[in-house]
Amino acid sequence: MTSSQNPASSPTKAAADPALFDLLVLGSGIAGLAAARLAEDDGKRVLLIDKGRRLGGRVSTRRQDGFAFNHGAQFVTAKGTEFASLLAKAKAAGNIKDWQISDDKIVQIGTPSMRDLPQFMATGLMIRQQTEITQIAHHGGHIGFFDKDGLVATGRQAIITAPAAQTAKLLADIYPELAATAGLARYDPCWTIMLGLEGDHGLGTLPLRDEAAGIALGVPEFTRSNQQSSLDAPALTIQATGAWSQQHLQDDPQMVIKSLCQIWQNLSGKPLGKIITSAAHRWLYAKVTTAAPSAAPRLSHDGKLAIAGDWLGGPRVEQAFDSGRQAYHHLR
Repeated sequence: MTSSQNPASSPTKAAADPALFDLLVLGSGIAGLAAARLAEDDGKRVLLIDKGRRLGGRVSTRRQDGFAFNHGAQFVTAKGTEFASLLAKAKAAGNIKDWQISDDKIVQIGTPSMRDLPQFMATGLMIRQQTEITQIAHHGGHIGFFDKDGLVATGRQAIITAPAAQTAKLLADIYPELAATAGLARYDPCWTIMLGLEGDHGLGTLPLRDEAAGIALGVPEFTRSNQQSSLDAPALTIQATGAWSQQHLQDDPQMVIKSLCQIWQNLSGKPLGKIITSAAHRWLYAKVTTAAPSAAPRLSHDGKLAIAGDWLGGPRVEQAFDSGRQAYHHLR
């Protein structure tokens, strides 16, 4: 479902109401998809709305100049039964597989890319992308989502899964108690660079990590295939630590690329060789460092809107998944 233009309107003016949904979900990341999946399975009419071009939030993949970079969450793991069940189903469907991330640790990754996990979760869901919601307000006894042009959709109930800062801004007027909850969460940023290389010499066969040097994880993308193949373009994704990213938060992207390349080469002891293509992405809300306290409100006083996201639980993908499911249960 793609974005469409809406006639200008405001919460205080009478406007033609689009289709009324049982549940509106803001954000098609893991939390939003988990909530929508539960609601859909319950027979609810659900619409997810997301400002991005692709679903998945920070579980994401970028393709550029013939190279593929998993530049968001690098892998997933399951501690609880619900997320483990999802991963088992995704694995059976061919959307995830095991990855030997170190000599003594196996994790799960999307296949052929991390984006394939959220795509599996989104099967059959109604998702409207490239629509940025700028206001949430009561509308005709329901919850209205508005973009810059006016009313986008209404729902009997809603779940907001945007990062904490964005959630706080959207809910400040309509549900200040939930905005206050969002204001308690804190994140580390993350600079991520993506390098398409002419050759793979010097990349090694396992991810590289050195927190003290500023690298949280550097991944030669072909290592995700469990074997090197001539079909795998030699792409390298390097994610900086939160401390390094915060220190260099306002740096020019080209300077970030140059700095992290130098750190990689210093650690590996080998040059990267010719770089064919490069890009940098700054995740402002990359890793939750302080989650909102469990006692803080998560459901509006009128029972119409709940909040969800990793910032309510912790930095792991599973915690976003659990939060989305919990938000739907709060509304039931």
